[in-house]
Amino acid sequence: MQKIHSFDFEYNHDYTLIGIHSTLEDFRIAYFLNKNLNIYLNRFKEDLDFPSINCSFSLFCYNDKVTFTTWSLIANKYIFIDNVSSTNNNLFVEETKISFLISEKKQIDYFIKIDGNIDQKEMQNILLKINNTHKIITSYTVDPYQLKSRDYLIF
Repeated sequence: MQKIHSFDFEYNHDYTLIGIHSTLEDFRIAYFLNKNLNIYLNRFKEDLDFPSINCSFSLFCYNDKVTFTTWSLIANKYIFIDNVSSTNNNLFVEETKISFLISEKKQIDYFIKIDGNIDQKEMQNILLKINNTHKIITSYTVDPYQLKSRDYLIF
């Protein structure tokens, strides 16, 4: 008789996650964050792709060699145009749809993921600078363990 062993594996989510509300485009928000936080977010050569749901989310990264932290700016929304089936009596052939990286946080436009040690006082200072950034409505920390789709943030 053959015994089968299995184990469950859960990723360790030891990073700080910040949710941002803003109407800015991704490259503009990266520019303003770079300016106010004194960081250097650059567009990653590849987006965060999910071929199974036909979505791609923009990704900006910065590795701080002094503090040993990695900053990532990720778009939470992917806007695309979908063709409507011709059997419907629709006036328009195409419709605009939105997919979300973290669907339970649809109100958040962007996430900042910080890998590395950030103490509470430094985090308050970061949030204050983000909230004082041009055309950012608000920002706040998000507990990744409260998110059902938190594994999408592992990259």
